[in-house]
Amino acid sequence: MANRYRTGSDHKKVKVPSGYTSREGRDGRVVAVPPGGTSREGSDGRVVAIKHGGTSREGRDGRVVCVPKGATSREGRDGRVVAIPHGRRATEGKDGRVKLLPK
Repeated sequence: MANRYRTGSDHKKVKVPSGYTSREGRDGRVVAVPPGGTSREGSDGRVVAIKHGGTSREGRDGRVVCVPKGATSREGRDGRVVAIPHGRRATEGKDGRVKLLPK
């Protein structure tokens, strides 16, 4: 089957592959949700797709992050959450933002 395209109220076109569903958030963004996965909307109105087996976490800034299976998450002083894959290290900068270190 062919890909479908869906335009959100933010006027951006998003590709929705066959088997995927789509969801639009309060901010007008459209996200493609994989089969077996779910979606979650943060308090900032942004929608995030969560793959099957993964989980989600919302930071103090209202943004939701998908944390895949086997990964961990960390919230910086700025309130943003970052997913850290297994085997990777992360550090927090002077500005309070969590950054992944190179492999």
